[in-house]
Amino acid sequence: MKAPYRKGLTAAALATTVAVSGCQTTGDTQDQAAGAGIGALVGAGIGALVTGDARGAVAGAAIGGALGWSVVALNQYQSRQVRSSAADSRVYGLSKPVERTQVKIRRGSNSPRTVGRGQSVDLVTDYSVMLPPSVSRTSVTESWTLKKDGRSVARLPAKTSTRTAGGWAAQAEITIPSDVPPGTYVIEHRVKAGSSYDTDESTFVVRG
Repeated sequence: MKAPYRKGLTAAALATTVAVSGCQTTGDTQDQAAGAGIGALVGAGIGALVTGDARGAVAGAAIGGALGWSVVALNQYQSRQVRSSAADSRVYGLSKPVERTQVKIRRGSNSPRTVGRGQSVDLVTDYSVMLPPSVSRTSVTESWTLKKDGRSVARLPAKTSTRTAGGWAAQAEITIPSDVPPGTYVIEHRVKAGSSYDTDESTFVVRG
């Protein structure tokens, strides 16, 4: 009586392996579109292996759907200076030069605020770089982390570039995977230069 059960588990595991192997041959855009579905299939296979029934497969698929975030890509990235050093000093009410390199996020934002699966979200991090008189430029790392219910679900690729003093705006977009859980997601915007860093948050909702 146990032979059909084991055969079913073997088939589920084999299907999962084939799906993951197939993903390795696709391009970046295809990987992002297929990743969530493959994540659900992987989860279903794991659920079936653990519980041995369809209910386990369904629960596993829900867990595996979160794996779709692991292939989310940062697209259309660009960064440009939007304020001079003097303008930034007026924004923050600085009357004297800083003594050490500092970065400060003026605002982290995203649009739209409500999206469906497969749609794009634009990210913007508006931040300031403040340098002492003896320093003309510094290395700045921009990064973004996606969170849901207080837990990290994806860390987007960080971008490191040389920056002069003044205000900068880093812009990019992400495409929402096709099989991620609905609900409210938080984007943590972060910039870092040396030992100085700052963070801000913005949110969006994935429709059910």
